[in-house]
Amino acid sequence: MKEALERIRLAEEQNEQAQKQLLNEIDYYQQEKQNALQEQQTLNQQLRKELMVELESSLLEQERLLERQLQAEAQQVDAKNEEIYLQQKNEMVQKIIKEMRGAYGC
Repeated sequence: MKEALERIRLAEEQNEQAQKQLLNEIDYYQQEKQNALQEQQTLNQQLRKELMVELESSLLEQERLLERQLQAEAQQVDAKNEEIYLQQKNEMVQKIIKEMRGAYGC
């Protein structure tokens, strides 16, 4: 009987030790996973920052290209308007001269 009780006590001690060891392993595993998660979050944050910088750079370049295109178009429109103005001015001057000749016989 004593022997059986002793075996039960030893078995309980072994179970307690196994449980403590298992809990320690679980804690270690949990800490490992927490560290891995933290590393991944840091990496993701860094990647987001890099992508934002790249996106901002790309958008700024597109904005500069659009600005140059709009300036070129504005210059073309200005040149065309100047051409139309000069043409209409010349036509008006010729019309006035013609009317003056008709009215005054010059």
